[in-house]
Amino acid sequence: MDEQLIKRLMQESERLNADEQSEWSSLEALWMPHVAKGNIEAQFRLAYYYLFGSFEEGSQKRAEMEGLLRGAAERNHPDATNWLSHLYGEGAERDALLLRAGELGSLAAQRDLGALYATGDWTGPHDAVRGAEWYRVAAERGHAEAQYSLGFMYLRGEGVQADPIKGLEWLRQSAGQGDESAIRLLADVYRDGTFGIPVDAAEAHLWREKYQATELYRLRKQRWGAEGA
Repeated sequence: MDEQLIKRLMQESERLNADEQSEWSSLEALWMPHVAKGNIEAQFRLAYYYLFGSFEEGSQKRAEMEGLLRGAAERNHPDATNWLSHLYGEGAERDALLLRAGELGSLAAQRDLGALYATGDWTGPHDAVRGAEWYRVAAERGHAEAQYSLGFMYLRGEGVQADPIKGLEWLRQSAGQGDESAIRLLADVYRDGTFGIPVDAAEAHLWREKYQATELYRLRKQRWGAEGA
C-alpha cells in the first residue's frame, strides 16, 4: 500500500469512527481487502479502529481484531506492538511490550517509556537518566509532550545535568506546538525567576497571553463538541 492510499483510507476511517450512526461493516470494507492480501499496515489499522474506536460488535469480532493486532505486533509493527500493550493493563506483560514498541520505533511508546523510567511507575526500574534518554528520543522526533518533559528535567537537573538554556529551548519547541503545560511553565519561570532564569516581565506576559488564548480555544472546542453531541 502506498502512503497516499493509506492516508485516504485513514481519513475515511476517522470520519466513520466519529459518526455514531456509522456501522462497523462500512469501515471493515475499507481495510479488509488489504488485510486479505497480508498488508501489515491494514492489519494494524483495522484492529486499531475496532479495539480503540467506538464500535462494538460482540466478543467474537473483538477476538478476531485482537488476533489481527497481535499478528501485526508479531511482525514487528511498532504501533501495533504499542497498542497491544494497552490491552494488558498494568504489569510485566504490558511493560515488556511497551519496551519492545519503543525499541521498534513507536513514538508514543518512546514518550511513555520516558515517563515510566522517570517516575518508576511500572515493573521496570526507576531510572531518571534512562527516562531522560527516552524523552530525548521522542522529543527529537517532534513529540510535544516529550519536549516539555525533557525541558522540565533540564530545569530541575533530573536525569540530566541542570541546564536552564537547554530546558528553555525544549520548552519553546513544545510550546511552539501548542503544548499547554510548556506554555504555562514558560510564563511561570519568567514571572518568578525560578531555576536560575532571570525574571522577565515581558516574556512572562507574552507566554501568559499565549496560555490564556490556548486554554480558551480548548474550552471552546470542548463546548462545541458537547453542543454537537
